[in-house]
Amino acid sequence: MTLYFASVLPGLESVLANEISTKINDSEIIQINRGKVFFTTAASFTCLCSLRSADNLFQIIDQFQIGPHKKHLSQVSERISQLDLAFVNHQNLFWVNASRKGKQTYSRFELAEKAMEGIQQHYPDWNLGTSQHHQIEFRLDMEHQHVMFSLRLTDASFRFRNQTRQFSRAALLPTVAHAMVWLSDPTSIDVFADPCCGSGTILSERAVYPADQIAGGDRSEAVTEVAKSNLDNSKVQLHVWDARELPFSDSSVDKVVTNLPFGRQIAAENLACFNYHIMKEIYRVLKPSGRAVLLSESVDQLFTEARRLGLSSLASYPVSLKGLHPTVFVFEK
Repeated sequence: MTLYFASVLPGLESVLANEISTKINDSEIIQINRGKVFFTTAASFTCLCSLRSADNLFQIIDQFQIGPHKKHLSQVSERISQLDLAFVNHQNLFWVNASRKGKQTYSRFELAEKAMEGIQQHYPDWNLGTSQHHQIEFRLDMEHQHVMFSLRLTDASFRFRNQTRQFSRAALLPTVAHAMVWLSDPTSIDVFADPCCGSGTILSERAVYPADQIAGGDRSEAVTEVAKSNLDNSKVQLHVWDARELPFSDSSVDKVVTNLPFGRQIAAENLACFNYHIMKEIYRVLKPSGRAVLLSESVDQLFTEARRLGLSSLASYPVSLKGLHPTVFVFEK
């Protein structure tokens, strides 16, 4: 069994932990910290890549203790020089990024430098890259006197899925969109809708799983065209519509997952009115026991509207996005 950790948007750790436990049969969750989920598994890297709520994946190579003063820095290079890193492709340029938390008399840059020294002591033929130009990235995380040394397994293409994607204004990260889809408990018989689909990120994440019907729309034809170019998926039906008047009959949709307008996306005086009408419409189209997963900054209003309509609040997850502080809500009819 190998020890890993996956990074995730703070606030969504429990969602990722559930995805790990569900998708990776032999996994064991070891620890959950802010923005990190630690787990063990013997699964392949291909299997690990199914964890779509994770931002990045890391394999933990070693853990040890060092002191807080500069005289202790030599312990880093000494320890790392003893590690067997032969499984890494040494033909590529390597780099070490470091972080630290606690009262040390040295910087994270000095930590990283000592780690790189240790690697080159053991492997003098390995080529050192730069912070901007490298193919292999090691990570050294220090919290007080505890040090964790790991190998980064993924790059930006893992969390962004496809670097040629077009993102509309206020588009969600695919990992956050997937966490919301996961909270909807996707099944193969779902009729699924995203009333405010934007560039189609939520729809794209839902299309990874089987469904009876996946539909989304936006009031802007230009934005809907962006979604079409991103999706290129016959499983998804796209529409230009008003999210407050959806073309679904009463009690016909199993799951609604959407990123509601918030922050600077909509004038403040119109936001409360919009939320009132869209919550009413979501309630109308949901089947009994249907689920709605919504992202919004209007915490008090959404709880109030849910109570007024008779929606049960199953969970809520406060997160931080681009300087804003919305919440992921999970409601059930």
